[in-house]
Amino acid sequence: MEAPVLGSVPNVQAKELLVLGAAMEESHFEKVKPVLSAFGEHLFFVGKVGQAAALKLALNQLIASLTAAFSISLGIVRQRGIKVELFMDILRKSALYAPTFDKKLDKMLTRNFTPANFPLKHLLKDMRLVKQETQGDRLNSVMIDALLDYLEEALRSGYAEADYSAIYQSIHRKE
Repeated sequence: MEAPVLGSVPNVQAKELLVLGAAMEESHFEKVKPVLSAFGEHLFFVGKVGQAAALKLALNQLIASLTAAFSISLGIVRQRGIKVELFMDILRKSALYAPTFDKKLDKMLTRNFTPANFPLKHLLKDMRLVKQETQGDRLNSVMIDALLDYLEEALRSGYAEADYSAIYQSIHRKE
């Protein structure tokens, strides 16, 4: 059985983790649900062992991709002198909006990436695993390579223990 979770420190504290369970049989997962429910009320049976871990990697890949994409857009806005508040007002009203943008905005604007709910070094580790998942498959990993470059640059710049939003440092370098 495996049960990776989606969420970070605030989700742990609030017992709001999303639990992704996998087992040889769904009945095995059902037996441990009372224990897993201590982590959160949203428990998902994914399938066979290995599938929950793969789903967790797929979700963490979205963390890296969304954060990098938002960093690029925020960098363009700031570089061109556009009011960040205007950008965010428009973004929040669009289908492009993700709540994580607001959660990471202040860290990016202040370039203060502490405390870390999910350290950059852990996201880098996961993205390396995502890269392995794409090798040999029919998945083009060019975008993963770019994300790895951003994360590795941030790591080399001393942000290993910082929040993963420090990827912004690699994308929008200080003026």
